Amino acid sequence: MVLYTEKLFKGDNLKKRFIEQGYISATHGVRGEVKLVVWCDDMNGFFKLKSLYLDGEGKKKFDILSSHGNKNGAVVKFAGIDSVEDAARLKGSTVYVDRADLRIPEDRILICDLIGLPVIDADNGTVYGTLGSVEEYPASDIYMVNTENGVVQVPDVPQFIKKLTDEAIYITPIKGMFE
Repeated sequence: MVLYTEKLFKGDNLKKRFIEQGYISATHGVRGEVKLVVWCDDMNGFFKLKSLYLDGEGKKKFDILSSHGNKNGAVVKFAGIDSVEDAARLKGSTVYVDRADLRIPEDRILICDLIGLPVIDADNGTVYGTLGSVEEYPASDIYMVNTENGVVQVPDVPQFIKKLTDEAIYITPIKGMFE
């Protein structure tokens, strides 16, 4: 399930404006291009971005001159990064995108906006805990739910995940899942 939303508020908490988009894994060529491992499910949307940031506050902005896909993500040419030495200094950096630059469908929610939300039984309203993280696996993503008794793993499949909102995650667990 792909998760996105454009709403900027979740209850009283301001959502992050700058969102982790991936990291610079290596240089590419000698003209300052970098290889990015990209954390998104829509590479076409990524290639439409005009800038990325090297900090979570939006202070280190890099304009994108060009980008294209490669086997593991993207190759990006930033303005002002013109040599392999310049590019090498960026290796290992996390890159961020401004939420305002994302074109997110109305019916989607960003995974980062789900973290910390209550996980509630869709049938009886029982609150099981809060979402701690979402782990990616080949068969499906796994929601890691923090409970009083530890972490419970809930697969992101329609049999379990019934509804996602800006306020909560509604599930239908199997018997014994939260015992």
